[in-house]
Amino acid sequence: MRRKGLIAALAGLTLVAAPAAAQENMRPPPRPGTGEVVASTSAEPETPATELAVEASARVPAPRPEDLLQGHELRLALAAAARGDWDIAAALAEQRGPAAADIVEWQRLRRGRGEFADYLAFLSENGNWPGLALLRRRGESSIPEGAAPADVLAYFAAQPPQTGHGALRLAEALAASGRTDDAETTVLRAWRELEMGATEEAAILDAYGDTVAPAHAARLDLLLWRGDRSGVLRAMARVDAGRKALAEARIALQREEAGVDAAIEAVPEALRDHGGLAYDRMIWRIEKRRRDEAADLIISQSTSAERLGRPQEWAEWRRVLARQEMRAGNGQRAYDLAANHHIEKTDDFYPYADLEWLAGYLALTYLDDPETALAHFRRHTAVVDTPISLSRGHYWEGRALAAMGDAEAAMAAWQRGAVHQTAFYGQLSAEKAGVPLDPALTGRAEPPDWREAGFVDSSVFAAAVLWFDAGERWETVRFLSHLAESTPVEELEALGEFALSLGDPFVAVRVSKQIVREGAVPIRAYFPLQDLGVDLPVEEALALAVARRESEFNVAAVSPAGARGLMQLMPGTARLVSGQLGLAYRLGALTTDAVYNATLGSAYLADLIEEFGPNYALVSAGYNAGPGRPRRWVELYGDPRDPGTDPVDWVEHIPFRETRNYVMRVTESVPVYRARLTGEVGAVGLTELLTAR
Repeated sequence: MRRKGLIAALAGLTLVAAPAAAQENMRPPPRPGTGEVVASTSAEPETPATELAVEASARVPAPRPEDLLQGHELRLALAAAARGDWDIAAALAEQRGPAAADIVEWQRLRRGRGEFADYLAFLSENGNWPGLALLRRRGESSIPEGAAPADVLAYFAAQPPQTGHGALRLAEALAASGRTDDAETTVLRAWRELEMGATEEAAILDAYGDTVAPAHAARLDLLLWRGDRSGVLRAMARVDAGRKALAEARIALQREEAGVDAAIEAVPEALRDHGGLAYDRMIWRIEKRRRDEAADLIISQSTSAERLGRPQEWAEWRRVLARQEMRAGNGQRAYDLAANHHIEKTDDFYPYADLEWLAGYLALTYLDDPETALAHFRRHTAVVDTPISLSRGHYWEGRALAAMGDAEAAMAAWQRGAVHQTAFYGQLSAEKAGVPLDPALTGRAEPPDWREAGFVDSSVFAAAVLWFDAGERWETVRFLSHLAESTPVEELEALGEFALSLGDPFVAVRVSKQIVREGAVPIRAYFPLQDLGVDLPVEEALALAVARRESEFNVAAVSPAGARGLMQLMPGTARLVSGQLGLAYRLGALTTDAVYNATLGSAYLADLIEEFGPNYALVSAGYNAGPGRPRRWVELYGDPRDPGTDPVDWVEHIPFRETRNYVMRVTESVPVYRARLTGEVGAVGLTELLTAR
């Protein structure tokens, strides 16, 4: 059967669900997709990546360094811990050594099974371990009334209370130490910022009722923002009639009850412009499919941070609606939505940076205002630190400066962006600056010896080795990624080499992503090579780029939608494609045999290339979102293969956030993998991938 015939045969079949990262005219979390042929749901935002579900029974054995010991005792100990047999688990772990014993104790305490003394002892010895926020939170409930003030103060030295019980115990310790004002401040902070149950609230009211009384309205507001219905009902009994009416209106909007107009009218005039009420009205309009009115409300409310209440809460819909207006050609309205966000730099930096970049892009490409655009791009760049985000800012700074006629400054901006050649915009910057691919991308330089690095003496490293030896890949990733946060930058590449030495590309990629966030690029581990078999119908660099994006080379990966293996294929699709290729269909092999999975996934890539040509923007979009969607986007936004269409603008106009990100991540990986496979570098070639016919 010809390639296009295979696509036609697949037309009614879903490879996996529609893009999980939500089309931007959908409300997060995304609604189900349309059932079009799709090959992926995986998505990795710059900030933290979406983890694929992994079948516990489908662990992939991997070669280990010769000096790693067997993990039999730890596996038995972990099995006992999973059953709740903590004494047996501890005894088995102790046979393996102190690091294994610490692992079991870490698990026990994170499950809230220890005494206060146990938590103190563990933290004093392993205060640099990952996952301590949860451990400390669980430990707060173990602090007895009347505990030694010095012990309580020591417990909270690294992190403030996360529970009402913890706040009370800390307040007791502070008061006993003569720090009465600090005790009241601690309780007041908890009342304003922490969710808690009825028992904890009652205890705080009993001990510090007068202290927290002025913050009852603030607590009600907190609980309304967080959607804590039972907490809201308790809090409503402690506020005046006006605040109660405000809460009733917000509840009516959140629950989409009948009579919301009357509920809003019942709110006193002085509170009717409340930011929380406005936010709930905006969400209500979106739920009622009144998007234009929702955008109107955002724009009218965005005259100050106070009128928004919590500006960061508006960020996601502000971005979604701004991009929707952009794609509709309403540049000024889109800019107004994106630019007037009032988010502080000290808040979660990602929404701030993302909206600043989007406002700059709109000012430059729709409003022809490069000066304003440049200011936004610089604010974006000032708060980000990853290659993806830094190069994005520098590239567009260069575009704005070029539009202003400052060619020298534009070139300098692109040269700064070109430093980050593992990223989409870094490669585009390199092309603008006339900079060839960095020879370091080949990965042929002599790697550092991880055995000589200081981190090998860390208890976190020792635990990571044991986790891997016991077959626990996710915990291995957790511990090594955490270790990267405290490893000196000059040793980070060595840490990547250790991850690579484990023989599991999935672990290498996951750990390397954290290493990159810490300021180094361990190219061999960040873009590892995986055997995909011979006689692939597409170039190996493309297949590797897609596999890296789809599963991070996790052969055992199973997505929530049921997509399986290296290139994330749905079982029904795998059955059909294997039949077309004359191969036996083997369900189990999808998550155990990387070559088998890659053979089927590459066949689908070849089908897409036959339809779209060697245009990897269209091919990767089709693999992720289904071939019908890029066909539609070509109709709406132009064809990136045509000289009159800016391919970068085309990518930025993809309506699915996941697919937009997917296209960038796949296409940026192809030049890197070409360098890794051949050991040669030359021109970057990214624009050619985006425009090829």
